Amino acid sequence: MGKQTRTAEQLQKMLIERIEATPELRGQVTDVHRGGVVWTEPAEAGPNWTVRVVSDRGTHRADIARIIRTLQGQFDLED
Repeated sequence: MGKQTRTAEQLQKMLIERIEATPELRGQVTDVHRGGVVWTEPAEAGPNWTVRVVSDRGTHRADIARIIRTLQGQFDLED
């Protein structure tokens, strides 16, 4: 059985809600806010979407990456 699907807009909204629910991240503008969700060619059993990186990779945050990976494990991007 495959994962449920969501639109890019729905996934972005879900990510932002989870980011905003994290006290130390509340109010921060992230790549999720600026870059949004985009299709990616899935690797073997991998996610078919990711978040576009628009900021300096030096500002990468493990907590945001964890939120993204969690949702990637739950939902696929609608075709």
